[in-house]
Amino acid sequence: MKRIFALVAVVLLLGTTGAFAESSLTVMTRNLYLGADLSPVLAAQTPEAFFATVQSAAEQIAASNFPERAVALAAEIAEKQPHLVGLQEVYDFTFNGSNGPPPYRDVLADLMNALSAKGANYRVAAVVRNADLQIPLAGNIVGVLDRDVILARGDVATSVVPRSLSGCRSSLDGCNYQVAASAATPGGVITIERGFVAVDAAINGSPVRFVNTHLEERYPDPTNPVSPIIQSMQAYELISILSALPKHRNAMIIVAGDINSSPQDMIISEGTYTIVPPYQQLAYGGYIDTWDLRPGKPAGFTCCQAADILNLDSILSERIDVIFTDRMPSGKVKVNVMGNDESDRTPSGLWPSDHAGVVARI
Repeated sequence: MKRIFALVAVVLLLGTTGAFAESSLTVMTRNLYLGADLSPVLAAQTPEAFFATVQSAAEQIAASNFPERAVALAAEIAEKQPHLVGLQEVYDFTFNGSNGPPPYRDVLADLMNALSAKGANYRVAAVVRNADLQIPLAGNIVGVLDRDVILARGDVATSVVPRSLSGCRSSLDGCNYQVAASAATPGGVITIERGFVAVDAAINGSPVRFVNTHLEERYPDPTNPVSPIIQSMQAYELISILSALPKHRNAMIIVAGDINSSPQDMIISEGTYTIVPPYQQLAYGGYIDTWDLRPGKPAGFTCCQAADILNLDSILSERIDVIFTDRMPSGKVKVNVMGNDESDRTPSGLWPSDHAGVVARI
């Protein structure tokens, strides 16, 4: 990092109930959930099945009612007031190029409006564009744009981390990974681009590099026992690039996101392949899982609720949403899961997302 940005004067938000102490750094990761399971779309074998599953997915996304969920998600952010927030599955759904009623929402715009309505001062600090699809449906075009986004609190100055490193597939403010899952469908080949995005900031006088990512799911092809190699290669690329990028010598690196990998994942040996899961690459590659630093070490499950997010009781069963640091924090660490209690559900009974969020005071 060539320049250290001074922390802007704190003028808002300091007295809000529920916020962590301002002597610390608070960050959050939150998967917003697109609103449907797309596996049937990718698995469709005939044009009729493909278009039927696309229509069904659109109906599921509409039923997941992101404008309502945005209010609940904004409440989480407004309560804890993290300095930086990593968002995944930040979709922009369009119908013939335009937004409209659900499912055709720009969920980033909905969330920012909900934050503003709660008086929470946040801005978009950086964006990486991932999958960008145009899907035909009954003579129309459904646009599906996936993004990972970093939000910064209004009093936190940030700069996008330069991406002028050989091998980075630049995409807006971030990078797409070299390896991506794809599926041949009757509607054409669908490539699920994934990526990461990072910003530098100075918080309470300390330089920080905050990285947000969403890695491929474990088995993008359930019929292929070595398909976990995709998320493994993405994690390796991320760690390699972060180690090579120049930064301020005192800057702490924080890696947050949905890595689709948990502490329980095992190394896979399949034929000539040895596949190391992303969690293990980070944990044994010089990064510290902040969840392990909290007292008691409860399970901290973050995934996943039912696809329709209407299940009455939480069914979270694994911890794949994480916040790692590249060094041991100097003080006490406080980490919490958010959006996993029945009281967090929306008035119509929806969970805020199929994932829980994670917020850490470092």
